[in-house]
Amino acid sequence: MQLPRQHSPAPATVGRSRTEPLVELIFERLADDDVPDHTAEVVLAALSGDADLAAALRGEKTSIGPGPSVDDGPKEQIWLSSVTVAGFRGVGPERTVEIGPGPGLTLVVGRKGSGKSSFAEAVELALTGDSARWADRNSVWRTGWRNLHSPDPCWIVAKLRVDGVATPVTVTRSWPLGAALADAEVTVTSDQGRHADLAELGLARPLELYRPFLTAAELGRLTAGTQSQLFDAISAILGLEAITEADQRLMAAARPVEAAIKEVRAQRVALLGGLADIADDRARRARVLLAGRGAVDLAALTAICDEPEEVTADGPLLLCRRLVELTLPAPEEVTRLAAQLTEATAEAQRHDGGRSRAALRSAELLRLAIEHHEDAGDGPCPVCAAGTLDAQWQTAASASLAQLRDRSLAAQAAAARLDALLRQARHLVDDVTVPDGDLPDTPLDALREAVAALRDVPGEPAELAAHLPARYPAVVTAARAARAYAEGFLRQRDTGWRRAAAELRGWVNAAGRLPEREATLARLKAARAWLKDTAAQLRNERVAPFAEHSQRIWAQLRQESNVELGAMTLAGTNTRRRVVFPVSVDGADNGTALGVMSQGEMHALGLATFLPRGCAPESPFRFIVVDDPVQSMDPAKVDGLARVLAELAEQRQVVVFTHDTRLPDAVTRLGLGGARIIEVTRAERSVVTLRPGSDPVTRYLDDAYALARNEEIAAEVRGPVVAELCRSAIEAACHRVIWRTRVGRGVPHADIEKAIEAASRRLTTIVALAAFDDADRGGDVLGWLSRRHGRRAVNAYQACREGVHGAYLADLPGLVADARLLTAALS
Repeated sequence: MQLPRQHSPAPATVGRSRTEPLVELIFERLADDDVPDHTAEVVLAALSGDADLAAALRGEKTSIGPGPSVDDGPKEQIWLSSVTVAGFRGVGPERTVEIGPGPGLTLVVGRKGSGKSSFAEAVELALTGDSARWADRNSVWRTGWRNLHSPDPCWIVAKLRVDGVATPVTVTRSWPLGAALADAEVTVTSDQGRHADLAELGLARPLELYRPFLTAAELGRLTAGTQSQLFDAISAILGLEAITEADQRLMAAARPVEAAIKEVRAQRVALLGGLADIADDRARRARVLLAGRGAVDLAALTAICDEPEEVTADGPLLLCRRLVELTLPAPEEVTRLAAQLTEATAEAQRHDGGRSRAALRSAELLRLAIEHHEDAGDGPCPVCAAGTLDAQWQTAASASLAQLRDRSLAAQAAAARLDALLRQARHLVDDVTVPDGDLPDTPLDALREAVAALRDVPGEPAELAAHLPARYPAVVTAARAARAYAEGFLRQRDTGWRRAAAELRGWVNAAGRLPEREATLARLKAARAWLKDTAAQLRNERVAPFAEHSQRIWAQLRQESNVELGAMTLAGTNTRRRVVFPVSVDGADNGTALGVMSQGEMHALGLATFLPRGCAPESPFRFIVVDDPVQSMDPAKVDGLARVLAELAEQRQVVVFTHDTRLPDAVTRLGLGGARIIEVTRAERSVVTLRPGSDPVTRYLDDAYALARNEEIAAEVRGPVVAELCRSAIEAACHRVIWRTRVGRGVPHADIEKAIEAASRRLTTIVALAAFDDADRGGDVLGWLSRRHGRRAVNAYQACREGVHGAYLADLPGLVADARLLTAALS
């Protein structure tokens, strides 16, 4: 195979996307590194599959070549619309958490035991069929998933919005009363119809790779030191699984080859030791060949093994070897032949030979007479002249002729079978031979006498049938005795050469393939070494964006921590794979992070590690669900977490479930606007209540009202600020309406953002876009407000558009009240 040598410089491959065809990239790197063709072919064949690797090692044609990358799933953007829970975990009667249809931060806040985490678990369970929070729990804990107060109905429903598609994807898991957790009835529907599961929509693999769920249990696994799990989770999204599988194929292919080479070398040493104890010139000469350094002269060793036995063997030794090799028919075979001979003899006797011959002559006469009658017609018998040949006679004669022929054929068949058995019996007797030669004091004479008696065959078949079972057992007994004696004689005289020669022949056959196997092993090792180095380079190139994202997150989360995080890398293979977090403490290198961090810092590191995975650019999921992320964090790190989540929420739906009020407080205090807060409370009998916290519209209006009532500031100063806050509330209400309307119609998110940005230059256009879904209908806004919502809504709109004037300067709280009316109307 000749690799293409036209290629771009090696640095051009740095930073390439994981979606680039991997085999094509390997082709280029093999060419860049000028890898020998016989090694490159093994690398590419290992990437292709077991069949191509086996073919390449045999020197046969393969089907390898550059090809497209594997598609990990749909490329559309998928958003979380809502999650509904009934009778599950801490939620009794049905409740639904609605999620904003675009990017944004949603905080679901409630004390421990309020049922908030039940919604987080429900999203994960609905989409994956399992929950990471339950992974390490015992069976007793896992059985408590059904709500005690309202066990039926029990279901969870997650709705997903696919960008540009009006019909949501709805995933429902329901459990009849008494059903186990694993026995859920699953229903998946989309604009394409009904599906068995999410795998039919191509979402199974992305859910595994990019898990948009982040639980406290998963964060805890980092603290527990399960480095291989973290390595696998990050490595999987780099798109290098094919290299890992290729390395495993190379290992599997090398294992039997290496074992065969080691076995040949070990057998050589064992043969050397065994030949030292054999008093035979051939053994001595073979040992000299084996003891030499380097390759053994296999042809010379084969010639020694093939030297004729007669060269070194004397007469008694050869005679005993022939006795050992003597084979006789089994006694059962002889007994069966005698029984068949007896049966055939009786059958032949039933068909008397003389009578059979007379029957043949009578049959011939009848045949001639029938032919005469057929030719001449009715008339006197030409033989006796007394009888008459007519039709009646012909009928009787034809029947007699058939009987005569049947008897004749049966007699012939019996005679033929008897003759065949007699020949078989004589051949059996003649084939029993005793080797020539004399050996004093052996049972050889008894064997010869028994064979002579067997060969004294009587002439009659019946007598022969009785002769065989009478004489043959003595032959078998004498042969066994002679063979036993011969074996004992050979054991005394045998130097062990025959056994050693057989082992040497087997070793020569295996050693003949040694150069081929060594060459194959060298190709496999060279391929593995190159692939290992290349995989490490590609892995670090592709993990670099994740490492950079982790460092950015850590920089915000660390706050007052003196631990500085370096670039995360993946190291090791097989059972020693790990994720390396280089850190420095107060500027001094301190190795890896895990040994120096506090519990809160470890938790922050877990977030910095897992969040980039869930927010990978290749992930189709534009949402991430985080459950209880504030564990063990000091106030400074909570502020950092709020900033991290707000930054992620600029491009993603970020849904956070927390019992710690410090997080929503930090979001509010730091002015991270746009966050939606849902408060969860749980009353008796698992009745869960969801109510909105301070959304942007309410916050702007509340701030405006507080300022409007502050009479310590002049109305002329307060008026413009109050109007601007009311205008911000109206714009926020319009944004919410626009998102809801257009997402429900299947408009892509990027188009919605462009439309909002374009319409936000003027209050008139943004209100028109919210009211009519058409920013160009600004001239219709006043009439629409007047007709639908009255003068107060019109006045508030005009005041916020043009600035406070007239009566509103004297009644700023009235402006806020009218603006509140307007936002409610727009919503």
